[in-house]
Amino acid sequence: MRKILEEQIENLHKDFAQMGREVAKAIENATEVFKNHDEELATKIVENDDRINESEIYLERKTAQVIALQQPVASDLRVLITILKASSDLERIGDHAVNVTHAAVRIGSQNRNEEIENTLVAMSQHVHKMLEEIIKAYVDNDETAARKVAQTDSESDRYLRKVREQAIEEMQRNSSFVAVGSEYLIVGTHLERIGDYVTNVAEWIVYTNTGRIVELGPNSSYKK
Repeated sequence: MRKILEEQIENLHKDFAQMGREVAKAIENATEVFKNHDEELATKIVENDDRINESEIYLERKTAQVIALQQPVASDLRVLITILKASSDLERIGDHAVNVTHAAVRIGSQNRNEEIENTLVAMSQHVHKMLEEIIKAYVDNDETAARKVAQTDSESDRYLRKVREQAIEEMQRNSSFVAVGSEYLIVGTHLERIGDYVTNVAEWIVYTNTGRIVELGPNSSYKK
């Protein structure tokens, strides 16, 4: 019975990590769409989001089955709860990648601002790196690494503040830029939310190891 449970958990670990890699690829592709306005790639991102959604549903169903049939306790139960909760965070990250893609398509080639776009591309690359590192921390069950990743979310906040300053300044200077500037603000907000969801995954890794639900990130380190 124990061996069956271990095998099922191991398979769920692999499926979760694969879902994380797919979501990370969605962010990487969304960045390319934003940089190059590649509408063909944009279509691919939207289509692939269905697969990410299906992965979350699969993990949710399989995890619930294991909990119901194997009745795990202690650390095994915490592992399964983490997969259940963190897969939902990954699915939401995928949604934000799609929203960045939609905004990039709406912007098209109209009245673009290179300085702001460079900031947004750097921000996107940062949250992409955060996600890759948190997936590695999950695979390695590395609580220390997870906490370090969560702390880097302060950089996401810094990027968002910079985007807002740049966009608002340009919109005040040039009224014809308001529509595009608003889209840039939307992109920045979606990217910042990705950082927040990566931090959520980090919190679930800590829960797996400690049994405590904590608030991580640059400004919080206390129990919920």
